[in-house]
Amino acid sequence: MMQFRQGTFKSLSKIGGAAMLVSLLGATALTAETQVPVNVVINQSPWLEGFAAVADLYQDETGNEVTLDVNPYAGSLEKQRNAVRSSESEYDLLIINGIFYPEMYHGGFLEPLKNIDPDFDLDPQVYEYGGTPWFNAETKSIGKDTGDLLTVPVNPNVTLMFYRADLYEKNSWSAPTTFEELAVNARALKTDKMYGIAQRAGRATVSITWDFFPYIQGFGGAYFRDSDGGDYFVTINSEEGRKALQTYVDLATELGPENSANLTQGDLIQLLVTGKLAHSVLPAAAWAQMDDPNKSAVVGKIGYATLPSAEGFTSTPALGHWLGGIPKNIPDANKEAALAFLDWFQQPETQIHYAELGGAPVSAAAYESDFADLPANRYMQAMRVASPLAKGMWTIPEGAELAAIMELGLNRAVAGEISVVDALNSMAADLEKILADAGYETGRLPDLK
Repeated sequence: MMQFRQGTFKSLSKIGGAAMLVSLLGATALTAETQVPVNVVINQSPWLEGFAAVADLYQDETGNEVTLDVNPYAGSLEKQRNAVRSSESEYDLLIINGIFYPEMYHGGFLEPLKNIDPDFDLDPQVYEYGGTPWFNAETKSIGKDTGDLLTVPVNPNVTLMFYRADLYEKNSWSAPTTFEELAVNARALKTDKMYGIAQRAGRATVSITWDFFPYIQGFGGAYFRDSDGGDYFVTINSEEGRKALQTYVDLATELGPENSANLTQGDLIQLLVTGKLAHSVLPAAAWAQMDDPNKSAVVGKIGYATLPSAEGFTSTPALGHWLGGIPKNIPDANKEAALAFLDWFQQPETQIHYAELGGAPVSAAAYESDFADLPANRYMQAMRVASPLAKGMWTIPEGAELAAIMELGLNRAVAGEISVVDALNSMAADLEKILADAGYETGRLPDLK
């Protein structure tokens, strides 16, 4: 049975015939041997139960023990930071957020996986998520052709549009593809019992910064001129940024709850499952709660689609995926055990079973399987489209500082404490200072008027 270090979470020990699945999974070369127990630090999230279930399955299949230390988002990050800087990490596998992974990469805290097993490689059907599993320590760049394989993706965490498909069907509508269509439909569906749309605006480690990202990208703008190419000239205060933030604020204040500026991810899920919300943007993994009859009053009524964009621009879902990395400061036996689990986890058969157990797979094998075509798994059909379009926000270790600036500025704009223009100009100035102080070549656009 899965072991947990936090008493607030209970494992989904044998979900939906997991015992029958065990015999179907073939052991890889790495998992054929008995391994020492693996201690995993992980965040509390909508996809935790699926991950716990597949880890249970690994224990049943191999006899090798996995323990999950479950923490809130910020608490998990802090534990990882402390662990990799100690004389010996208490964790053998770090579940690292795709927004803050650069801190682990640039700090040199992770063991290149081929150092543990020279024959190990990422399964070809696992999505590469912008090349983020690989890192070149000399050039400080990511990408498959540039550096060492440091991690294995464990959760996609791509944002999708969640909407009331039953109401769309009643009105003979298709899922909105533009922000204009979204606004029109959200206004039409708003009643005294249902909000037209709600998205996160509450401040956290990364909350509104991540949810607003598809808006600025969808209007043809960006936080920085070319973050993927290493160009961190600040462009958040562009005309495109103004249009995007004004749209975000208008939707929140006109069509959302009165407390829109305080909404968290958990609030959005609760509004959806209680039938009080027509549209929201959430990570794909939240789908599992929508059709859970023990939690949801809208079973079978929620549809999923890739995010809208402005007319003439491409949808850009936010990429906040999670990566499994192995710290350098643990014994070799623990490194081998952690890699054995990752190798088993990434196999096509496991990824399909991960989906069957309520998880969010990272492999095309799952999203292109017959299982994905079942009506109950309609979120997977949206993920086929969204996954290749998803984009990360930055690839530098100062992400936490950048996010802190944007969390404050964006939240104040939604709360009405400052204007959209003042929010964008002040954020741009503060972002430029952080980047300049960190030694980056930077700059910013002239203030909006």
